[in-house]
Amino acid sequence: MAGNTADGADASPVSRQLAFVEAEVHSQLRIRTRRRDADRRRAFGLQISTVGLSAVITVLLGVQVGQPARQWLSDVALGLGAAITVLAAWQAFFSHRALWLQRSDTVHRLAVLERRLAFHRAGLAGAEPEPERVAEFLAAYEEIVQADHDSWTRVRSASDPQVALPPGPVPPQGRELLIGRQETVG
Repeated sequence: MAGNTADGADASPVSRQLAFVEAEVHSQLRIRTRRRDADRRRAFGLQISTVGLSAVITVLLGVQVGQPARQWLSDVALGLGAAITVLAAWQAFFSHRALWLQRSDTVHRLAVLERRLAFHRAGLAGAEPEPERVAEFLAAYEEIVQADHDSWTRVRSASDPQVALPPGPVPPQGRELLIGRQETVG
């Protein structure tokens, strides 16, 4: 690599493109890991809350007490039943479990790509990366991000049919983007 500076200003265009793909993959991996973990916590919390509240309702309605306390326990059970309804609606609308599973797949695919990029970088040993390989990495990254978006749209449209929008035009990816850029540069 020509002049390996910290900001990559002296690096070749292909080296900067490889560094760009590496940075994008790393950034998206961090973001999507955070989102996956948040969805996992929310899915778990909602499930445990509804099951726990249902158990409390069962106990409250089954307790054998005198009349003034029985009416109070019945009222509390009614309120908890309403809370379960709200939590179930939340769970159905936001689909945290489905999003957690979908994002787990995306995180896995991004982690695999990040390892492939690191392995490729290690094998360069100071040599210039091949433009075709960089284009393949970019295409793989774009495919992962697009598949994640499509999957997210399917999950969201399952709970809200108005979310399902027709797909728009897809910008050039990978090799086409790299070739188009090289033609304008050289």
